Amino acid sequence: MPDDGFDDDDEKPKKRRKAAPAAKTTRRPTGNVFAKLGMLALIAFIVAGMLTWVIAFSIEELPAIKGFIGRKNYSDILFLVFLIAFVLVLSTSAWAFLSKEELTGQVHVKQFQKQEKKLWSDALAPPKLTPAQQAALERQKQRRLEEEQRLLADQDGEAPSLDDVLAASLDLNPTVTAPPMAQPAAKTNMTPQGEKQKAQLMGFMSRGLEGVMQKRPKLDTFNKFGVNLYMVGAADALGQAGNLSDAEADAIFVDSVAVLGTKPDQARQFLDKMNEYMSNPKYMGMIEQGREAMTAQMSGDGSAARKLERALDSWNVRKDDAGSGSSTIAVMFTDIVGSTNMTQTHGDAEAQEVVRRHNRIVRAALTSYNGREVKHTGDGIMASFANVANAVEAGIFIQRKVNGENTNAKIPLGLKIGINAGEPIVEDDDLFGTTVQLSARICDKASNYQILVSETVKGICQGKALSFIARGTREMKGFKEPIPLYEAVWQQNQAAA
Repeated sequence: MPDDGFDDDDEKPKKRRKAAPAAKTTRRPTGNVFAKLGMLALIAFIVAGMLTWVIAFSIEELPAIKGFIGRKNYSDILFLVFLIAFVLVLSTSAWAFLSKEELTGQVHVKQFQKQEKKLWSDALAPPKLTPAQQAALERQKQRRLEEEQRLLADQDGEAPSLDDVLAASLDLNPTVTAPPMAQPAAKTNMTPQGEKQKAQLMGFMSRGLEGVMQKRPKLDTFNKFGVNLYMVGAADALGQAGNLSDAEADAIFVDSVAVLGTKPDQARQFLDKMNEYMSNPKYMGMIEQGREAMTAQMSGDGSAARKLERALDSWNVRKDDAGSGSSTIAVMFTDIVGSTNMTQTHGDAEAQEVVRRHNRIVRAALTSYNGREVKHTGDGIMASFANVANAVEAGIFIQRKVNGENTNAKIPLGLKIGINAGEPIVEDDDLFGTTVQLSARICDKASNYQILVSETVKGICQGKALSFIARGTREMKGFKEPIPLYEAVWQQNQAAA
């Protein structure tokens, strides 16, 4: 087939987009403010001088008043009159002729945001194509659209329809009709702290996209949906750190994803469906990666924004179903410690918030370590892993994450984990058999903040960078012989056997 002149790795679009962020910025807002202030000060000086001259002339014409004041105090009074007049004229004229943004210094933030939007609008603008390249692009769009539909259909859990995805990002296919738009929401008044956090998020996204655009010059719908999820996590972490209201955090997110072409009403529809998206482990993992990247940046990690590239790499990997074959897999159970007592002590609402925190952490681990959520047990999650070592590493990730978040949590989350490996029976997307039963029994035997595994799991993990402590044998209901158990080490102060 002859070369049509168009290719995904075309160097021209790359060079154009790569050069766009290097555009020079100007400092005109600062010069304009100082010029205005200088002009107003000059006017105030002239007005105050004229007023002082009028008063001095009046006093000279009234000897009685001049004698009452006295020659000694005459100059001091005129100076005081000049000073008061100068301050009053300058302050009133500044209030009248300078905008609120110029008086508070927010003009620089708005100029920065405007420049960032223009830079990325130019960077994301499609290059001019020849007719042959345009025809090749249309064929490529069709292939990508088919691939996105296949990926969305293959995701675990109930994935959003393609229309939902298109409502959350820029429509690359003009033949697809977007869903009806909701009425535009009232604009949120941002506090100075909110404006500062907004500028930080815009910079975070810009630096992240710089690396992404080198590898993916044109973000398709599926990847823009992933970036939106990533930015939700980043905005949430930023909002919590800055003690922002939910409305301000949502407004920051809406403005930040505008550089991708997402309209405000589409972004708000996306946020309205966030609870539905968070029930999907793959989506929850993308949100959690954005949250962790922003947390790392706030802690001083200068390269944290570039983690978006790695997040999109994992987002585009199609994970095999961990429970679909007959090979050895790992089965994990998590269980919230003291859930019944927590409900009675703190009430249903507070207890449910702890369950949500558990779900978020566990699902993020499943995404990071290629696990599959089999089902939610009410007080925990049952999951499977095609790679046994990944199951142990996911358990370590979960306990470390729980320990870190408990530092500032109102109600600490207590969690225990049990892992076993074998060849369970697969039926209707669920797992059954002795392997599953033993995993559940191991979880029951674990203590708070403990990861217990079977001897099979420990044997498979030999040679990996994992440490275990022998915890003896335990009697298990339904098993004739005592079962040897081992604890996976996840804390620095634990000594491995």
